[in-house]
Amino acid sequence: MDTKHVFLFNGLASWLVEYRKINTMGKHVKTFLLIITIILGPFLQSLYARSLHFIAYGDTRRDINSMGKPQRKHHAIAKVIRDSNPDFILFSGDMVCYNEFDRFREVIIQNYTGEKMIPFYPVIGNHEVAYSEKTDALIQELIKKMGEGNISQKQSSPCSDHLNETQTFREKIYKVIDSIDEIQLKKRSWQVLWGEICDKLNPAYIAYLKEILGSTMNGQSWYSFIKETDGVKIKFIALNSSLPDDAEQFQWFLDELNDFSGPKIILAHYPPYSIGHHGCTDLLDKQSKASRFRDRYSTSFNNPSNTILLVICGHEHNYQRMAKTDKTGGVQLPVYIVSGGGGAELSGPGECDISQIPFHGFRCLQMVKAYQYVDVAIHSDEKNTVTLQCKVLGLRYDPPQELPDDDVFEKHFIKERLELIDDFSLHWQSESIHRGGAE
Repeated sequence: MDTKHVFLFNGLASWLVEYRKINTMGKHVKTFLLIITIILGPFLQSLYARSLHFIAYGDTRRDINSMGKPQRKHHAIAKVIRDSNPDFILFSGDMVCYNEFDRFREVIIQNYTGEKMIPFYPVIGNHEVAYSEKTDALIQELIKKMGEGNISQKQSSPCSDHLNETQTFREKIYKVIDSIDEIQLKKRSWQVLWGEICDKLNPAYIAYLKEILGSTMNGQSWYSFIKETDGVKIKFIALNSSLPDDAEQFQWFLDELNDFSGPKIILAHYPPYSIGHHGCTDLLDKQSKASRFRDRYSTSFNNPSNTILLVICGHEHNYQRMAKTDKTGGVQLPVYIVSGGGGAELSGPGECDISQIPFHGFRCLQMVKAYQYVDVAIHSDEKNTVTLQCKVLGLRYDPPQELPDDDVFEKHFIKERLELIDDFSLHWQSESIHRGGAE
């Protein structure tokens, strides 16, 4: 609030104090004050309407080598996020490497609960649903062969029998995970949201998410909610991209689009567009879940009549921004963001011919290897123009040589040291969809 608004606010507060003395005033004075209140009320309500402020990030998991250890990088990032005091957090999936949700909850409890509660809205990542009896048995055997998790690949000789053996086990695990059918994935997704998040966090804290999920059908791991900024409502739609073929989710999604004509923001795990490692593997494989998710949902995402401003994803352990541009160089809506730098080991561009990845006219405007989060402030003006001011804050590293250990990272990832990795604005006007755009 600027100085002028502070002055007006203080003046109004003083007037309210003095209003107690009205009973000693005459009838005409009371009437005059009532008229002033009626006239100024809507103006003051508009003047002090709040903008909406949220943070988006994801991919906080450790790997098999560090199972059993706290998510210290995630904790350092969450501490900075907490200090920025957002209204809520969008989490783009991959909370854990495998099944250590207690480690993820530790960070949430230490940073987002308590007196200063910050709601977080998660979506399901591929690592959340990797569990099955077969994968559990294989992972336990892999950990045993790795010396109970104490032997890192980096410490092993590239030609060692031990490394080859563990790699063989990893490939077996990936095949088993890919073979998990959709019914099991759907059940597992529901168990994660309820059993690992809602039922194991403080009920007073997690009530907002329970209320949303409680209004959905049993077994449904996708949801939506509405937030308001300056009198304008914005719908947030959280999708489970690990279920790209689920007819129930897709029909629900279409209904959500049709039932709300205002601006929308999408949250999912798999990015429909990426030039990272998964862009070169998943998005070039037409049978992968990521490709099937893209092929089924991107048409709706990119349809201007659906008024989608921003699509936020994770999965890739870096930051990317994708968009279409017009002939003048102006950026069109929607804009796609990958924010997967929440603590998992960073990665860079994929090793393939990027031009072969289906991009549907989108191109990568920014790609940075960094631990980071996206800070978004939304407000609207008297002309009903909605503006998203987006800043990406974090620390750049060049993996694998420059990746810091936990001790170094905790010292470096503090607010005063963070870099401004990206900075852009999006604009949408309710009365004229085609006037939406970005800077």
